[in-house]
Amino acid sequence: MENEKDYQFKKVSGIESTRAVALHHERYQEVGFLKKDDKDPYIDHSTYFVVETVEKKEVVGVTRLIFMPLDELPTMKHFNIFEIEKLKLAGLKKNKYAEISAFTKMPKHDVGLGLIRTVLNYSLHKGLTHWVCCIDERVYRYMHRIFKFPFEIIGEPNVYLGSKTIPCVLNLSECLSILKEKRRTLYDYLIQDEEKIMEVIQS
Repeated sequence: MENEKDYQFKKVSGIESTRAVALHHERYQEVGFLKKDDKDPYIDHSTYFVVETVEKKEVVGVTRLIFMPLDELPTMKHFNIFEIEKLKLAGLKKNKYAEISAFTKMPKHDVGLGLIRTVLNYSLHKGLTHWVCCIDERVYRYMHRIFKFPFEIIGEPNVYLGSKTIPCVLNLSECLSILKEKRRTLYDYLIQDEEKIMEVIQS
């Protein structure tokens, strides 16, 4: 992780979010995930998070949480979700989940963990308990090997945005419990409010 004093991590809205959308689309077009004329139907349903350089105010990282009814989330629409998993997710209150997506950063800026920390703490303070997501197969394996994240596969892998992708759900309390036990240094880095986290884990 680079010197975090060189970066600002934050949630953005309004005109600031346009820079987040621009970086997301620019980077996804560069790697072939999106075509220039592709429409993004989720912009108006998303909360964006960015990393910008302190010196030049340049946006170098972005991700978002999509807040929509469960069956309208991208992962639920574009993948064949197992029926048992649909039932389990349907039991969640609508204010307890969101889809995390559009995670990207500029080359040479090691800001990924800081961005995850920002969106994680926002999610916990908003009372979210689950992230829905679809993850590139290679990234999925990396996450399990390095971070021990308990991503639960909820459907059949599919080619989505140009790569083989796995539909998953992440139970935030399970994730934090595993990190606290197996990767305590990473847990301490990610968590900003231990008392709030314990409330989530025990709820």
